[in-house]
Amino acid sequence: YELAFRMQAAVPEVVRLQDETEATQKLYGLDRPPTQNMARMCLAARRLVERGVRFVQIYDDGWDAHTKLKENHTKRCEAVDRPIAALLRDLK
Repeated sequence: YELAFRMQAAVPEVVRLQDETEATQKLYGLDRPPTQNMARMCLAARRLVERGVRFVQIYDDGWDAHTKLKENHTKRCEAVDRPIAALLRDLK
């Protein structure tokens, strides 16, 4: 119970992404509309890992396309490449 309470109490700090440096925000893509959503999720994931969370899942919807594959996947890749690369770099 105590651990769960401490983790819940840490959430406001974890999602306060403006505490990150401008360089980190840019690295993750918070400054670019196409990457902002994934950037927020990847930064929050990194911050959770830094605080001891052992398993974090990031979910990005929109990959199940049956038409316009090149157009759809080009947009999805643009939205996720930068944030995921930054997260992997930081976790390494």
